Amino acid sequence: MSDIQSKVHYYEVSMKFEEVLKNEDFFSIAKKATRTFSDDLSQDEIKTCIMSAMWQATNKFDESRNIKFSTYLYQSVLYECLKQKKYLVKENNKIHSNLNNLKNIVNGRVYNEIQKIEMLDEINSCSDPDIIYDKFYNNLSLKDIAIKHNISKETVRYKLKKNLNSLKLKLSSV
Repeated sequence: MSDIQSKVHYYEVSMKFEEVLKNEDFFSIAKKATRTFSDDLSQDEIKTCIMSAMWQATNKFDESRNIKFSTYLYQSVLYECLKQKKYLVKENNKIHSNLNNLKNIVNGRVYNEIQKIEMLDEINSCSDPDIIYDKFYNNLSLKDIAIKHNISKETVRYKLKKNLNSLKLKLSSV
């Protein structure tokens, strides 16, 4: 598609999108599709899913497929909500996994969620957070970290010790 054709297509889709946004029936259909996700997604996430699905449906809807736009929109909203839920589950699992690894850094003490988030903030404020993440989250050896950061193994050991001591001091008040 040439540059002019893509601009014309974008303009056409934008005009159709505005029509979809003005149509109350389409909004009620989209809201129906999100009902099953009200416990899993925030209202902002649901609104984002609806808007994204409306844009995608407007952009990709093909009348020749013998399906109504409202049906296509409903399916698009369901798909966007499922994608968002899957993303949140993945992120939640990754965070919990990383936070569970984190408690090994600070003497195995168990922390509540707010304290865990504060710990992550403290790690990010360290002088070398990448080395901490490589060691405790990516499970890299000192040698692998040294190669990755183009520094000596002893420098890695020193930076790790310095940052962990700093973290222990900062987190002793958490």
